[in-house]
Amino acid sequence: MVLYGYTIGDADINPSQAGEQFAVYRFPISPLATTPQKVGEITAANIDNAELEGLGTNPATGRASAVNEARGSSSIPGPVVDVDNVDQPFAPVSVSARPTPSDLRRFGFDSGADFGRDYSVTGQRIVHYNISSDAETPVGSSLYKITTATNPATISLVDGFGAPTTAAQRQGTQPTNPGKHADGLAIDNLNPGRTRALASDFTSGDGDGNQLYKVDLLTGELSAPITLRTPSGQALNVDLDSGLAFTNSGSQRLLALLETGAVYEITGYQDELAASGLGLGSATGSNGAGLATARLLGTVNLPSASTGAIDYEGFTIVNE
Repeated sequence: MVLYGYTIGDADINPSQAGEQFAVYRFPISPLATTPQKVGEITAANIDNAELEGLGTNPATGRASAVNEARGSSSIPGPVVDVDNVDQPFAPVSVSARPTPSDLRRFGFDSGADFGRDYSVTGQRIVHYNISSDAETPVGSSLYKITTATNPATISLVDGFGAPTTAAQRQGTQPTNPGKHADGLAIDNLNPGRTRALASDFTSGDGDGNQLYKVDLLTGELSAPITLRTPSGQALNVDLDSGLAFTNSGSQRLLALLETGAVYEITGYQDELAASGLGLGSATGSNGAGLATARLLGTVNLPSASTGAIDYEGFTIVNE
């Protein structure tokens, strides 16, 4: 078995053809290869806001799926579309998700996703979680869950903390986690738990540097920030969109893919996940409470990534 990273470009690679086609790439994680393999193309003619930047791997099936971002060129949120089987063997199928309640709209422009247990129901079925965020005005994030056991699927806002959900939060104009931007999501399915999940922020445009947040999958609440540092101890300060993924196999690792193809490994997060609830880890741990280390492993040579013509903001890892 080999671990492969998957990502999807955010631009039409065949502009002369009808509709839009977005390329899916994969690359081995260890050793990290700099030249990716093109797996296939997703035809997105019927997908509004077709940037498929929320990527996750279903632990029950081992297959990867992608969720479109909340908003594209239009500021109006579009329909939610879940594209399954984007890994190899490549067999993409699009599934629409019906909002529950009917006036629900996702907040923000940037998205991350992963699969995990639904802690609100008996049996804890596997659902597709989606975090949607904005790093500018207003800064914030909201967590959603897509339940694919029904057809059409359903999407609902995860909001079980603080004041009752406001109309603005439900309709996607205000975040449920104000001031906390995160556009990558990784769920620990080797050691399941409602707060065994992390969200990533590699954007400095929101004014607070690069961070992780613990995520409560039952309430949708994000923890206090976990500051990302370089191996030399300085605050990491890149300004790029990110995808986040656990290997969820063997010796677990946490990796982030930035839109340019840069891959970082994050360590020290173990202290944070081991802390109870959304609390941060012990100050005597490997990094200290509220701190983790991000080390650049290399850069995957994804087409047009270095020029910024195509961004690669989604990331998941599959054991094949």
